[in-house]
Amino acid sequence: IALCFTKSNVDEVKVINLHNLTIETDVGKLAEKIAASEPLITSNVLPQFIDLLLKLQNKLREPIKKKFYIHKTFNTHVLPLTNVCFDKSGHRFATGSYDRTCRVWNVEAGVEEHILRGHENVVFAVNFNTPNDRIVTGSFDKTSKVWNASSGTLLRTFHGHANEIVATEFNTHSADEIATASMDGTSRIFRVETGQETHNLIGHGDAIISARFDNDGNLLLTGSFDGTAKVWDLRSGRDVINLHGHTAEISNAIWNINCKMIATGSLDATARLWDIRNHESLHIIDEHTDEVLDVSFDYSGQHLATASSDCSAKLWNIAGNVERMATMMGHTEEISKVQFSPPGLLILTASADRTARIWMLDGTCSQVLSGHTGEIFSCGFNYVGDTIVTASKDNTCKIW
Repeated sequence: IALCFTKSNVDEVKVINLHNLTIETDVGKLAEKIAASEPLITSNVLPQFIDLLLKLQNKLREPIKKKFYIHKTFNTHVLPLTNVCFDKSGHRFATGSYDRTCRVWNVEAGVEEHILRGHENVVFAVNFNTPNDRIVTGSFDKTSKVWNASSGTLLRTFHGHANEIVATEFNTHSADEIATASMDGTSRIFRVETGQETHNLIGHGDAIISARFDNDGNLLLTGSFDGTAKVWDLRSGRDVINLHGHTAEISNAIWNINCKMIATGSLDATARLWDIRNHESLHIIDEHTDEVLDVSFDYSGQHLATASSDCSAKLWNIAGNVERMATMMGHTEEISKVQFSPPGLLILTASADRTARIWMLDGTCSQVLSGHTGEIFSCGFNYVGDTIVTASKDNTCKIW
């Protein structure tokens, strides 16, 4: 649950993690326990907080949706899409494209809300902040931009990178701070309100392809084509953890739910699990026969999924000793994206074979989402898990 508040005329966010919430939890007692140590939860706020806890708890009780049907196809981009992401409520999603625009779509109405114009080259990265009122985009024109999500108005343009920007993200604790990752080998931190660059993180030997804040907003995880991942302490501006071991480019680097563990995928055909407390690799996943293109934790942090150019995805139990639970076979070309549903009981994959697939945790394919005429390179579940969006090089995205 995110608590949004204003401090010194700046909008800030404090995230309360509820990793141990179950359907058996006494929500009233849990709310009182959290309120006792959290000044933001006053007696006036407490009833709303309890309602949110009940909403989360009811979500855990929901049955698994196993079948999805095409709801809408959007085809107003004139060139292939690059990326897609839902806002945190799941009511809207944004797409980036080679046509130099980002477009914002309303899921339920099935209509385009805004066209974000201003970039001079490919819009490669798109992301919403936690309150869902801002969008950040990153472009091959070497700039990033922040937009008002409701009006589509451009709020700020950020300069400084010497090469393409391929990843952007808001700080989980402040809509006023963004991180960028660039092919110039640096990651930068900017303030939205002032446009000030507060950090230029230099240390990787090649392009940085991912940059992700931890839950507290004080650490940034970067993954690079130099085969390493780094954790930077933004209070000092220094890299405090260096994760070495891969022998080829990193394809993705992500935190688990409590940010105590990191997963990396690499073009060396392996994935690795890292414990940030001892800076060492906990386990090397080496059962793929080709490049590992994506990795994904489930929301409980108990499972990891890996996707590969070998046309397979694999599910791993990481709660204790790392064990393979399932191999998902069926795609006929490389799998570029893998994601868990919010409850963690379904897995979604996107492939160059022009299909996306939904899998059960035992490796059974529940459904093939077909209809695109080009490679599907991005996909995602909404917040509830009852809607899927797929983005393709056929210039379209589809809602299921």
